[in-house]
Amino acid sequence: MSAQTLNNFSLISRLFGNLFYRAPNDEILAGVFAWLQQKGLEQVWALDVDKHSQAAIESLQMPIATDALQAEYEFLFAGEDSVSCRISDYGINVDEFIAFRHERGMPVVESADNFGLVFLTASWIEDNLESTEAQRHLFEVFLLPCANKFLAKVENRARLPFYRALALLSREILAAMADELDE
Repeated sequence: MSAQTLNNFSLISRLFGNLFYRAPNDEILAGVFAWLQQKGLEQVWALDVDKHSQAAIESLQMPIATDALQAEYEFLFAGEDSVSCRISDYGINVDEFIAFRHERGMPVVESADNFGLVFLTASWIEDNLESTEAQRHLFEVFLLPCANKFLAKVENRARLPFYRALALLSREILAAMADELDE
């Protein structure tokens, strides 16, 4: 995997982590949606695309009203029978995740029990540590064990294409990086 692909993995992990971690009306995401609509993801996508991934990229980049996306986010992650974003609900030990982050000098967060934060942690490691072992440990112990379950639930429950596409592309980028870490 080239250095550019690794940098793109970090950027995509940060993007996807924030899209899961934060509600669409969060001020931090304001510029993100504008960037997506300007075909930003298409320009940095690090993997080959087939018709499904191309359609998913297009779904993430199409204009959508923030209030509609906010309603979808609330339906998916805060409503009745919502998809849990808590990694503890997928068998992940949150105290071990906190310790993992602390041992590597990562910033303390209010709540570490969130799938989006695990995705963001992958980006932080890529940007701040030259440690394939830390990345491998994150993937094996924290990220991959909950990712498939979480992402499948998001894909099945989403009513709008945005979060289905986000889940599909998340699965693709995580699989590619996991394969790279295995080599």
